[in-house]
Amino acid sequence: MSGKITKIKAVEKNDPYLSIRLGSAHSFFIPSDNGAVLIDVGNAHKVSQLKSVLHAHEYALDDIRHVIVTHTHHDHVGSLAELKKRAGANIIVHETEANYLRLGRTPLPKGTTAYAKVLVALGRLARVGAFTPIEADIFVTNSFDLSDIGINGYLLHTPGHTQGSMSVILNDGIAFVGDTLFNIHPETVYPPFANDPNRLLHSWRLLYETGCKIFNPSHGKPIEREKFRRCFLKRNRSNLQRT
Repeated sequence: MSGKITKIKAVEKNDPYLSIRLGSAHSFFIPSDNGAVLIDVGNAHKVSQLKSVLHAHEYALDDIRHVIVTHTHHDHVGSLAELKKRAGANIIVHETEANYLRLGRTPLPKGTTAYAKVLVALGRLARVGAFTPIEADIFVTNSFDLSDIGINGYLLHTPGHTQGSMSVILNDGIAFVGDTLFNIHPETVYPPFANDPNRLLHSWRLLYETGCKIFNPSHGKPIEREKFRRCFLKRNRSNLQRT
């Protein structure tokens, strides 16, 4: 790997990527010899902030050659059209959510708790969720090998939060999971929003079976495998008891 990745390791405690909070969600910048990959782009009007962070680590917007969209909610794609215009990066999205990008709006997900259900209801009344429409360049079905764009890993379809949710699985045991996992509560990594809880738990199994040691959610700090294991077992037991 390049010398620039060594600098990021020193800053990011041996992780060869940058975690950048762009509004309410984290984005992740992964350098490679074929140009950098950015996972999600945060809320709207965050490109200048992204540029400043990259500059501080001796990178530029033009270094971004691909943007992976974990799913098309506005807090993950709000700045996508602007970044595409300024950096010219190729956009990678799951095929089931590509039309949402074209329309510039994705339906808000269902709440999984009473409080989250209230937030969703209020958000729908206020018509929260719009973003600047944009056309994707690469469409994913189930999985996608990232080696062609310089990343040692692959994309894994992990639906449940949304139909087209995807996770990035690196060969060194690090995963970037979008909103398939949350880490905003000390006792659980279960997301407060999910359209299909049954498919979500199936996606959890797929994620666990990757063998990854660290799971990076878009909301909250990285999740260690043991915490994920405990929550996975607890949720599976609860699900079995209801059936």
